[in-house]
Amino acid sequence: MQPNTIAPHERIHSLDIIRGFAIFGILLANMVAFKTLTFTDIEPFINGTTLPEGLVNAGATLFTDTFIVGKFYPMFSMLFGLGFHIFYQRLKDKEIPPRAVFYRRLVFLLVLGLFHLFFIWSGDILHVYAITGFLLPLFFHRAGKTLIFWIIGLLLIASLVTGAFMMVSGLGLHYSMDEGMLSAAEMKQETEAGSAIMSNGNLGEILSYRITNEALPLLMQVLFVIPSILPLFLIGLYMGKKKMFQDVEKNRKKWKVLFLLGLIVGMPLTLLGVAIAYNAFGLPAYLTQGLYQGINMASGPFLMLFYVSAVVLLLQSGKIQQLLMPFASVGRMALTNYLLQSIIAVGLFYGYGAGLFGQVSSGVGFLLALVIYMLQVFMSHFYLKRFKQGPMEWLWRKWTYGGIGK
Repeated sequence: MQPNTIAPHERIHSLDIIRGFAIFGILLANMVAFKTLTFTDIEPFINGTTLPEGLVNAGATLFTDTFIVGKFYPMFSMLFGLGFHIFYQRLKDKEIPPRAVFYRRLVFLLVLGLFHLFFIWSGDILHVYAITGFLLPLFFHRAGKTLIFWIIGLLLIASLVTGAFMMVSGLGLHYSMDEGMLSAAEMKQETEAGSAIMSNGNLGEILSYRITNEALPLLMQVLFVIPSILPLFLIGLYMGKKKMFQDVEKNRKKWKVLFLLGLIVGMPLTLLGVAIAYNAFGLPAYLTQGLYQGINMASGPFLMLFYVSAVVLLLQSGKIQQLLMPFASVGRMALTNYLLQSIIAVGLFYGYGAGLFGQVSSGVGFLLALVIYMLQVFMSHFYLKRFKQGPMEWLWRKWTYGGIGK
């Protein structure tokens, strides 16, 4: 049987809208890494995290760290797991072997993610999703309670391991400096040299620096990231099994519980993590980053669930859904828009583009993200008036199904 593109009347608009919001949150979170060195920056482990000068810059940074960072990648990940369930179930209903087609789909995502990682920008998440995604079929037939057990267990392990690893790393840097093996002046010089390459270098110089200092080290860490991504996929898989998006009214009680749980647990933990990151408790800098990262990894999914449940409940009003439908266009083209954000950003910040790397404040970066996203809203809306899918979505589908039904 030949699979078909999802018809407009078959789409779950709330998913598209939430996916559109996730793309915006990811852009805001990534903006810091687009415009400054973050992948190799060890300054926070040495001197701690400080707010930038100026009320607007400090406000933009604090808002992003509190409400954005660590909340929208979990949202994007949850949606991936949910999309997997919908995709897998539709193939089964059409009597198409789902596992083989799903693996084929992941291969495309892996190749695309590696290309993005090495040749465009180092913050790629697609290759991590693809590698982690190969584990998802193992959970497809698991009961809901089993999935909850795995979700809680993996999130707890990932938070503790990440926090401990970061604290040990910080302690190691602190020891190396005390013993004279590292100096603040040398580290500052290396950071300045890296920033100079990114802002003034040509394509070859920037690629060489990024691949050596960012892409390869990040790729080598991918297996350690899986335990933090898989439980987020499983949250989406659980929601798919319970048809929480397909039948919101039947699951209204569950959505209200998630709303309260996400707010009551997620917000206090988030505020605690941010307070620790900005040294409100006077802890040593080499410990604050580990504590913050561990807490943020635990609090992020809770606050994400609060965001998602709030949107789902609000969308039960037809007027609000109609008002937010332009964001659904961005969500329908999520893969295209995710990659487009990187292309636009490197064109603005890297030396082979406008060369603004290291020269843009937090406030201006926030405004740039808003402008880029609004352009994507308009572009996606008008593009989908003419075409059924975004260009990368079309290519992904072509590769996924190959010659099925032909």
